Amino acid sequence: MPSQSIETAVWWEDVAKTYFFKGDRYWRYNEEKRTMDPGYPKPISVWKGVPASTQGAFVDKAHGFTYFYKGKEYWKFNNQLLRVEPGYPRSFVKDFMGCDRMPRDPGRPPADDGNSDVVIELDNEASTVKAIAIVIPCVLALCLLVLVYTVVQFKRKGTPRHILYCKRSMQEWV
Repeated sequence: MPSQSIETAVWWEDVAKTYFFKGDRYWRYNEEKRTMDPGYPKPISVWKGVPASTQGAFVDKAHGFTYFYKGKEYWKFNNQLLRVEPGYPRSFVKDFMGCDRMPRDPGRPPADDGNSDVVIELDNEASTVKAIAIVIPCVLALCLLVLVYTVVQFKRKGTPRHILYCKRSMQEWV
């Protein structure tokens, strides 16, 4: 293992191995034996299409892929074929976060100098819809609390006298 920091680590549960990546090399650790497998490090080129110095990875066990990412791009590695799928790298920001990098104002050109991050602009205008969306649930919650309080009072103190009288009067009338 390198004495400096590891850039990426990923655990493949099916083979009980953890892979550590740094620069253009990788190491394989045997979780059952708790030792590094002999013959490592090996060049990252064994992982056909995965770039050097990746920043992270995660395994999609259900679909059989490992995703490596670096900067704003990611690579979809096929665990069965042991190679990156065609059409990669792709935009991590676009595919996983739904950002299509289109400017909010069509008259304003995108400010992409390669070092910019995603900027979210918030609309601070108050609207009636937002107020209603807050007030209605609050009123309903208050009504529910009053109803629960009334039921608890009836159970604790019994039915009020005027309601009993009304009920008896109606029975006598019928």
